[in-house]
Amino acid sequence: MSARDTSAPSVLVVDDTPTNVSVLLEVLGREGCRVLVARDGDSALEQSQYARPDLVLLDVMMPGMDGFETCRRLKRDPRTAGIPVIFMTALGDLEDKVKGFEAGGCDYVVKPFEHEEVLARVRTHLQLRALRDALEDANRQLESRVEERTAELRRALAEVEQLRNRLQQENRYLKQEIGEHADAREIVGASPALREVLRKVDLVAGTSSTVLVHGETGTGKELVARAIHERSPRRERALVKLNCSAISAGLVESELFGHLKGAFTGAGERRIGRFELADGGTLFLDEVSELPLDTQTKLLRVLQEGEFEPVGSSKPIRVDVRVIAATNRDLQSDVSAGRFRSDLFYRLNVFPIEVPPLRERPQDIPILARHFLARSARRLGKPLQRISAEALARLAAHSWPGNIRDLQNTIERAAILSQGEELQIDWELDPAPRNCFTPAVSGNGANSPVEPSRDAAGPGALTLEEIERQHVIAVLRRTHGVIEGPHGAARLLDLKPSTTRFRMKKLGIRREHYLGT
Repeated sequence: MSARDTSAPSVLVVDDTPTNVSVLLEVLGREGCRVLVARDGDSALEQSQYARPDLVLLDVMMPGMDGFETCRRLKRDPRTAGIPVIFMTALGDLEDKVKGFEAGGCDYVVKPFEHEEVLARVRTHLQLRALRDALEDANRQLESRVEERTAELRRALAEVEQLRNRLQQENRYLKQEIGEHADAREIVGASPALREVLRKVDLVAGTSSTVLVHGETGTGKELVARAIHERSPRRERALVKLNCSAISAGLVESELFGHLKGAFTGAGERRIGRFELADGGTLFLDEVSELPLDTQTKLLRVLQEGEFEPVGSSKPIRVDVRVIAATNRDLQSDVSAGRFRSDLFYRLNVFPIEVPPLRERPQDIPILARHFLARSARRLGKPLQRISAEALARLAAHSWPGNIRDLQNTIERAAILSQGEELQIDWELDPAPRNCFTPAVSGNGANSPVEPSRDAAGPGALTLEEIERQHVIAVLRRTHGVIEGPHGAARLLDLKPSTTRFRMKKLGIRREHYLGT
């Protein structure tokens, strides 16, 4: 509502006849109106612009500008267009009345005045003006509320969309994690060296301190990070990981901090970075030594200030993330060589944990071997129950240059090749990793496994899956494609027929591969 709504209504009387002005001053004054007076059209326009009366009583016949032209100019000016105009005329001619309405007048009174008629028309149009002003005010308030609610709705929708994107990316990430680590979540072993590692894990887990895990490739640094997370108050939130060596230098910043849509060529949608995914949880940076120097600077800022900016954005995002980093390199040497920032090294190395290589914890080798045997037997659908004494002796005597991962691959390889319930290792374990064997079917018996070639290692090394595939094909050729029955491939492979068919499908083995048709 305007200020005039809370005071007496104002009426501008425009008339060059003093008698008429005097009469209207008295009549309108008794009604409680504030009366303004103008003698001609120019004066009426000027007063209307500054005083903004609630109503104008306008004489038609005036010297200079007549009432019709004065009304037209009032209506052309946005400041005065909404003021109702009542014409005062001594003429009863219909044409003049029509001209008055065409000029923008809303009513007329005929001179000489009938006081009650004037008051009735003035009251009516003042009430209409008040109602119109109230309606306009209500509309403005409604529009304002609609705009506010629309803005709130847009903000809410943006937050929902952002949350939806985050949840989708979290789901994709967690599904990947579940697939990769469903069977590899526990630290296995009982050696003093491993117990010391777990003691440190228990000490630091309940804090928010940054941890630097150091150890050779394949020693289980990620399992140590997972153990810290799962023993910490953050265990209900995600453990998010990033292998810094697996991401190109141009993309690692986007992986860590995310990017906006259109931030660079190929950025077709908003991407949530690993730091944002890990908010409230833990971020595991594997092979942190591989981060480019400029990304190291930005990582240091997040660790110190708890905020970052996505690629393409200048708006910082605050996060609460516990960082666990891992490396198989001597970071202090990298600092000396200028490959790693010293301030970032000291910020990461708050609580260092050294994971010992497998050769320094020989007591754990039989325990780990049996653990991996159970997993491989379950995955391959084989009835393997134990490891032969000869195989255990070979495992214990080996130096395991690839550490736990090397042992795990060796057990899986042996599980593929072994028959019956006992795991056999029928080849010498080399000091360096090998994965190349030439599969062959012995002619001495249908049950003979594929034997590894001792001189086949080299650039064309076969994967474990290729070894298994060739072995299954060789057995199918021997049985002429028969899978079931006492002389079928399933019996020779020591598998169920359904498991054999499943493995054939997974390995992409078709009829033409073993029958040549």
